[in-house]
Amino acid sequence: MKTRECFKSVFIVVLVSFLFSCKSDNSNDAIFLPKISGKTGEVLVILKREKWEGAPGQAFRDLLAYEQYGLPQPEPVFDLVNITPGNFSKIHQPHRNIIFYKTGKDINEPKITIRKNRWAYPQLIIDVDAPDDASAIELLSQNGHEIVTQLNTKERARLTGYYKGLMDPDLVNSIENNHHLHLTIPVGYSMDVDEVDFAWVANEPQLISQGIFIYHYPYTDTNTFTPEYLIEKRNYFLKKYVPGPKDGSYMSTEEMLTPEFSEFEIGNRYFAQLRGLWKLENGFMGGPFISLSTVDEVTNRVITVDGFVYAPGDEKRELLRQIETILYSLKLQE
Repeated sequence: MKTRECFKSVFIVVLVSFLFSCKSDNSNDAIFLPKISGKTGEVLVILKREKWEGAPGQAFRDLLAYEQYGLPQPEPVFDLVNITPGNFSKIHQPHRNIIFYKTGKDINEPKITIRKNRWAYPQLIIDVDAPDDASAIELLSQNGHEIVTQLNTKERARLTGYYKGLMDPDLVNSIENNHHLHLTIPVGYSMDVDEVDFAWVANEPQLISQGIFIYHYPYTDTNTFTPEYLIEKRNYFLKKYVPGPKDGSYMSTEEMLTPEFSEFEIGNRYFAQLRGLWKLENGFMGGPFISLSTVDEVTNRVITVDGFVYAPGDEKRELLRQIETILYSLKLQE
C-alpha cells in the first residue's frame, strides 16, 4: 500500500526510596556483554508454577498483560512468559526483560529493585521481594505502575538507540528547517506532504503503513489542552491534508472508542497525549494512533506529533510502539 494512493492518507512517576532502588551491574556494559535476546514487549516472569497459576501470577497478569487501549484487536500490553526458578538457565539469562519474584521471612519489607545489564545489554531486570505473597500482591497493586513505566521506557530507549544509528539526515534536517523541531526518524521513511503548518512522513513496507504527522498552530490558553480541543484540531488537519482514495474520503478520529487522554512531564516539559483509533470517513480503513502535544514557548505554537499504523490482519502493538518511540524523540529548537 502506498500512503499517498490510499489516503491522499499529570502523571509523574514518584520513586519511593524505600520501595525502589536501581543498580547497574557493569560499568562497560555495551563493550563486554552480549546483546539481549527476546522479542520486543516480551517479559520473562521467574515464578513457581503453582504461584503463576495462583494469586501472584494473576497480579502480574493484571499489571502487565491487560488489554492495551486503542488497538482494533485485543493485544496485551506485554507478552508474559513464565519460567520456573528451577528451569531458569543460561539460555534465559540474556533476555531483554526479566522479573524475579521472591518471598520469605528473611525479607524485612516489600520492595521492587531495578537492575540493568546483569547478563546482557541493554537488559532490564526487576526484583520483586516481599515477606509473603499477600504483601507482594499489595506491593504490585499499589506501586506496580513503576514496573510498567520502567519496561515501557526501556523498550523505547532500545528503539531510540537503534534509530539513532539509522537516522535519515536529509529527512531529519528538512523537518528541522521547515518546522523547527527534531524527531529521530530512521531510514525507510519518506516525506509525503510538507506544508507550512503540516508535514507527513511515511514508512510503507509491503502491506502495512506507519505514518507520522506534524502540525502546529498558535497557542491561546490552557484550554487548548483538553481532549475535546485536541481531537477537534486533529480532525481539522487530517481532513485538510489526508484525503482518502476516493472523493469525499479522508482520515479522522474514531470517536466510538473515546480516545484515552493523559498528561505528564518529560524533562520539565508538559505533554498531553491521546491514544485511540483513526478511521477513514466514507471509507473502510482504520487502525491505532497516538499523539503528543506541547507548547513551543519560543514561537508561541502548539506542536503536535501524531503517529498511526495501518496493518490489516497483523498485530499492531509493536508497530505502534515503533511510532511512539519516534514521537517521544521530539525536541524543540532553542
